[in-house]
Parts: sequence; C-alpha cells; structure tokens
Amino acid sequence: MWIVRFILLAVLSLSISAFGYFLKRREDSEAMLENRTVNLLGVIAYNLACYFLAGLPSDPTVFPTPSFLANSGTRTGFFIVGLALIAAGAAVLIISVRRRKTVGGENVKEGLLITGIYNFARHPIYTGIVSVSFGLALAFGTWDGLLMVPIVWLVNATEAIIEELFDIGRRFPTEYAEYRKQTGMFGPVSLWAALLVFLAGLAVAGSI
Repeated sequence: MWIVRFILLAVLSLSISAFGYFLKRREDSEAMLENRTVNLLGVIAYNLACYFLAGLPSDPTVFPTPSFLANSGTRTGFFIVGLALIAAGAAVLIISVRRRKTVGGENVKEGLLITGIYNFARHPIYTGIVSVSFGLALAFGTWDGLLMVPIVWLVNATEAIIEELFDIGRRFPTEYAEYRKQTGMFGPVSLWAALLVFLAGLAVAGSI
C-alpha cells in the first residue's frame, strides 16, 4: 500500500505546484482558474488523494502496528472519535462550499469571507479535509494512516499558505492581516490540542 501512498503524494505535490503556479499568475490564468469543471475535478481528486492516504490499510511489514491498537478499548475509542471527526469534517466542508459558492481557484464574488464558518477557521475547507482524513485513520485503526495524518495536515497547510500569499492575502492585504491575527488557519489550536491529548490518553491506556 505504500507504493499507492507514494503515488498519491506525488499527485498531491503536482497539485500544489500547479495551484501555486496558476494563482501566482492569475491574470494570465483566469480562464483556467474560473473553469468550474476543471476546478470541480481537481477538488474531487485532491480530496480523494488525502482520504486514501489516511484510509488505506496498513502494511505491518513496513511499520509494525503498536500494541495500543490491539487493545479493544482503545480501538473502540478511536473508532468513535474517528466517526465524529468524519461527520464534523463533512459538515464543515458542506457549509464552507455553500458559504463560498465557488470551488477550487474560482474567485469568491462576495470578496473576503470572515463571518459564519470563516469566523471559526480561515480555511474551513482544508480544515474539513484534515478532519475527515484524521477521522478515517482513527475509524479504520490504521497505523500507517495515522502516520500520514501529519503529511495530510502539511499538504493542506501548504495549500492554505499559497492562497494567502498569492490570492486572498494579496487582494485584501490590510483586512486579511487583521483577520489572520484573530482566526486560526484550521480553527482554534486549543481544540486540536485537546483532541490530541485525549487520543494520547487512549493510546497510553491501551498500552498498559
């Protein structure tokens, strides 16, 4: 399965590079960035790549499965938290797209969005992708998938930074600088920290 994961990582790397290239040259790439079909296909492929990275089965010959994942209590806890993250991430994605009314690199007609779901996270769409990916790894109990979650986070953080540098941050420099101070990239850091502490506690309990 790691061969598949490496292929997915290559696809995501190409996607990030292309996204940055076209955003940086929006004036010359307007037709591409405003093409709804191209954007929709790109978004679907990007989402699926992130989800498969986290959700594919583990290969214990590459990375041995830790003992806590063999504990039924820990597995049950991970499964419940995973389902909750998948549901929450899917809801955030749906709400974000409905609020944005566009997909991919399309311009948001309303300008800078800072209310509603965008008051919770500067990049709620990427937040939803990370949440669903994390949830899949937990729900399936795949150690390889859990190891890939930081990579999925890094990929989405890179996409978010590219948007900030070459799109919204450039078009709304003053407003975005203030908004950036008040709102986290993927939501409140304290919320993610509490989740990780809770999961770490489940893992420790399962190792005893």
